[in-house]
Formats: sequence, structure tokens, C-alpha cells
Amino acid sequence: MKLKLNSISFCTSTLALCALLAAGCATKNTCCTMPAAATPAAAPAAQTPAAVPAAANKLGLKVVKVDSEETSGEDGHGANAVDGDPNTFWHTQWQDANPPCPHEIVIELAMPATIKGFTYLPRQDDGINGTIKDYEFYVSNDGQDFGQPVSKGSFENNKDLKTVTFAPVACHYIKLRAMSEINGEAWTSAAEIGVVQ
Repeated sequence: MKLKLNSISFCTSTLALCALLAAGCATKNTCCTMPAAATPAAAPAAQTPAAVPAAANKLGLKVVKVDSEETSGEDGHGANAVDGDPNTFWHTQWQDANPPCPHEIVIELAMPATIKGFTYLPRQDDGINGTIKDYEFYVSNDGQDFGQPVSKGSFENNKDLKTVTFAPVACHYIKLRAMSEINGEAWTSAAEIGVVQ
């Protein structure tokens, strides 16, 4: 019995020593080893801003023209529609004027590509103003001649990502034209606009 108690006492002391060493592990010859996950980490390096997800902007989308944007009452710049951040959005002017639909945004791909569709993500905050109902979608090689729409239709009234597909077409520019807003208002908004390859 005495041997058993001494063994328990030894184990208890060993565990206490391990706990102390785990807190500092100052020596190489320790009776315990810290799990890799518990190894003290070096001070984190300076964080850089999060990059735009590759899927959100893999073709280097850049807004080259919007017919309207709100820049006084809120940050409704057209560039927000391709920044890879669903928390920002393009919104047409509402502070000093309310130009009516249709509204359009022209986006340049970093290089010509063949696409087979586009995506539209409505604004993701609590607001719904500007959510597109009816749309037309165009493509162009020079950013000037967009011809007839390659797709047109209506979006469902929700905040889900909308994906529209069509026959593959080569282009360097795309244009989304909002023909109407879900509540018949004058505005247009978009959290993200992308292309499908």
C-alpha cells in the first residue's frame, strides 16, 4: 500500500512538474512535451488587408462607367460592385436627385475572355432599395458597341446570388442594364457583379 501511495504521489508530482514546464518549458530535458498546437506562437506579423477572393474577381473586373452613383449620402460608388466585398454596394443617386431606371454599369475584364453567364448579388444589408427586378445584359469587344442583349429577364425578389447563363461569347466588356427596381422605384443597387466562364 505504501508503494502504491508513493507511486500516486510521484505521479502527482510529475504532473505538477509537467504543468509548470508546459507554462515555460525552459529546458530541453523535460518530462513532458507540449502538444504542437499549444506551442507558444511567435508574435503575428503585420496583417495585410484581405485580398479580393479569386472567384469574385478572377478576371480583374474594373468598372469603367455607371450612369449614376450616390457619393454624398453614402458610399454608393460603382466600383463597389466588383470589389469582392459583399458588404459594400453600388447605389444610384438618391441624395439630391433620383434619376429613374433604366440604369447601367459597364465593366471591363482585365483581358478578353469567353464567358457563359454573369452573377448578380443584391445588397446584403437590411435595405432593399435598388434591388434589380428586370435586367438586360450585354457584351462588347471595344466598350462602345454593345449591340443586342445576350440575355434579359427578371430576378427573384430575394437577397440570394443570382446566376444567369447563356451561350458562350467572347468579350472584353460587359454591361448590366437595370430596367426596373423590385418596388418600382427609381434606384439600382448591386453588392457584386461577376462573370461565369
